[in-house]
Amino acid sequence: MEVPGADMVNFFSYNKVDQLGFKRKERLTTVIDLKRELSAIWEKMREGFIRKQIIKGERNGIVVRQDENFSDFKRIYGKFRKDKNIHEDNFRVFEKNGILFSAYLANRMIAGGIFIANNNCFRAWVLASKRLSDLSGPEREIVGQANRTVIWQAIKYAKEKNYEVFDLGGINPESEDRNESSLAEFKEAFGGERKNGYFYYKIYSKILKILIR
Repeated sequence: MEVPGADMVNFFSYNKVDQLGFKRKERLTTVIDLKRELSAIWEKMREGFIRKQIIKGERNGIVVRQDENFSDFKRIYGKFRKDKNIHEDNFRVFEKNGILFSAYLANRMIAGGIFIANNNCFRAWVLASKRLSDLSGPEREIVGQANRTVIWQAIKYAKEKNYEVFDLGGINPESEDRNESSLAEFKEAFGGERKNGYFYYKIYSKILKILIR
C-alpha cells in the first residue's frame, strides 16, 4: 500500500504480514471483546483494583464526558509527559483524529483519555491525569479513580457504537522498568486478553530519514 504525498506512514494491525517496503514492529496489547454483554465485561474487571475504584469515584463526584475540551487536556497531557520524561507527540494529530473523554471533579478536569476508532476497533491512544504533586491528600486517590472511570466510560461508548474490540494499547508486562510493568498491570486489570499487535511504517522523505537517524 502506497500513500502519495506523505513523508511517513504508519499502520497498525493484528495481522502479521510482509508488506513490501514497510518495516514491522511487534508489540503485545490487551483487548476486550465488546460482543459480550456489558455486565460480563464489568464482572471480569478486578473487583478491588478497578470496579470498586470506579464506584468510589462516582460517589466522590467524578463526572466523565465525551467532549471537545482538548485545550484543558493538552495542559494536563503536557505536564504529565514532562514529569515522566516522555516526549510529546503532535497534539494537532490527536485533535484531528481522536475521541476525547474528560474526567471532571467540581467542573475541573483532572484526567482524560484520547481514543481512536477504525472499522471494528476502538483503541486507547493517550491517557493522562493531574500529577499527584499538584493535589492534596484526598484528591490523590480520586485521580486514580478518574483514570479508571475514563476507560470504563470509553468502553461503554464503544459498545454502544457497535465496535467489536476495545484495545487498551500496548503493554510490556515483563519489562524491568517498574513504570511499564505497573502500567501493564493496570491495563490488564480491565479483564482483556493478551494479543499481538503489529506496527508497519515506511519513511518516504530523505530528510526525515536523516532526522530520525
